[in-house]
Amino acid sequence: MSHAVSARDLLRGKFGFADFLPGQEEVVEALLAGRDAIAVMPTGSGKSLLYQLPAAAGPGLVVVASPLIALMRDQLRGLADKGVPAVALHSMQDDAEAGAALEAVRSGRARLLYAAPERLAQEETQQWLRKSRVKLFAVDEAHCVSHWGHEFRPDYRALGEIARALGAPPTLAVTATAGPRTREDIARTLFSRTPLVFLRSFARPNLSLAFARKRPGLRQIMDFAGRAGESGVVYCNSRNGADRLARELARLGLDALAYHAGLDSGTRAAHQDAFFARDGVVMVATIAFGMGVDKPNVRFIVHADLPTSVEGYYQEIGRAGRDGLPARALTLFSPAELALRWRAPGAALADEAAEGDYARRRAMARLAATSGCRFKRLLGEFGEDSAPCGKCDHCRGGPLAWPGRLGALTLGWRAALGASFAHVARDGPAHEREEGVDAGVAAAPVEAPPPPETQEPALTIEEARLLRALQAERRAIAKRRGIAPRAVAPEAALRRLARERPLSLSDPALGDIEDAAALLRVICAAQ
Repeated sequence: MSHAVSARDLLRGKFGFADFLPGQEEVVEALLAGRDAIAVMPTGSGKSLLYQLPAAAGPGLVVVASPLIALMRDQLRGLADKGVPAVALHSMQDDAEAGAALEAVRSGRARLLYAAPERLAQEETQQWLRKSRVKLFAVDEAHCVSHWGHEFRPDYRALGEIARALGAPPTLAVTATAGPRTREDIARTLFSRTPLVFLRSFARPNLSLAFARKRPGLRQIMDFAGRAGESGVVYCNSRNGADRLARELARLGLDALAYHAGLDSGTRAAHQDAFFARDGVVMVATIAFGMGVDKPNVRFIVHADLPTSVEGYYQEIGRAGRDGLPARALTLFSPAELALRWRAPGAALADEAAEGDYARRRAMARLAATSGCRFKRLLGEFGEDSAPCGKCDHCRGGPLAWPGRLGALTLGWRAALGASFAHVARDGPAHEREEGVDAGVAAAPVEAPPPPETQEPALTIEEARLLRALQAERRAIAKRRGIAPRAVAPEAALRRLARERPLSLSDPALGDIEDAAALLRVICAAQ
């Protein structure tokens, strides 16, 4: 019996689906034939089935590297209902739970193991996995492997070596968002053999996009999101911003709830349950609210701040309209944000990660300032050519849309020029920037502690841990550049970052810190 026939039987018998979704069958067939594969498929296209069905297909263990405990738990519940034995290993388990999972793998009862990348990196874990028959090694959210991806995680970088340590079984990398450069990095980092690459179109014909210059007050968000009974998500780039905006929207009558990593787990769980249970809930959130969120009737997405990358933006707007019905997305931005995105930090010239950060934020600025079709520009960033969508703010209205197009073009030119002038004003002429190490150290500001009456409250344990990580990164930057740590960023600035945890280079908390991108990576890793 062919792989395709047996896979289709499993699809119907185990998973209860009449047929594969577009793009699924050819990936599953390749994996069952022992091939390596990269599958780039939009949110909602059934990526988890690609590794779940091989787990149900017969003997051997499927190992899935997954970054989210909540997503593991959700998928474990679904697999239990389908009779596919699966377990997970993660940091929130007690010893008894972890021991039961290990025993299920050792005995061969478990067909599928979810594990966090840091757990897979442990030599002890690799030793007992080598004794198991690993028939497929899958990497979920594979864009986290790449410096060019929008959610780079250092632990993911080692997964290719881990797969080889487990005997180089067939490997699958799945993601919803990966442009050409990210795909190349995934293939180079994760695979010891040349993988097949499966790409689904990123087009979302039911989704209309709009961008607008940010105005004072909440009128723009209320006009866009204020339809009674509609569920939506409003994304902010900081925790404080999410808390504040949720309170203000609730005061104006919306059923608005905040969600971010700074809330205790009970509050987060209650707010997420309310979002899924009630119609009309507006979740005001940071990027902590995202992966694994699968509510079909989300009708709108608002970005109250300019997102950090087109990949993150695409993933976030992809949470709207998953039922196939019309949905809409609005992004608000300021000209100052665009100028900041256009400005190339000095570190981008020498550091691959910083270069990736700069490329992503500039691509997002190009999308905000484009004078053409928004979706055509967005798809172009993923290497996909398309016709105008006919639904975005630049496509609607025909000739009447031209004033808006010209306005976007003008904003883009102003931002680019503003970035150039800011660079010159900050750095001065080239001969003035070529200072020695001693001059840099001598110029470092000396800060006196604030007087007792103005001292801030003590940091929480979590904030203090982040501050130590930021200080370590600052020392590394200072050592590379041959300057004093305080010349990189004052201590007060690091404490402010530890408290506010900004998630975008455009956040005012990052100010004019030269190496803001490196510090931002430390903050994002702590989310």
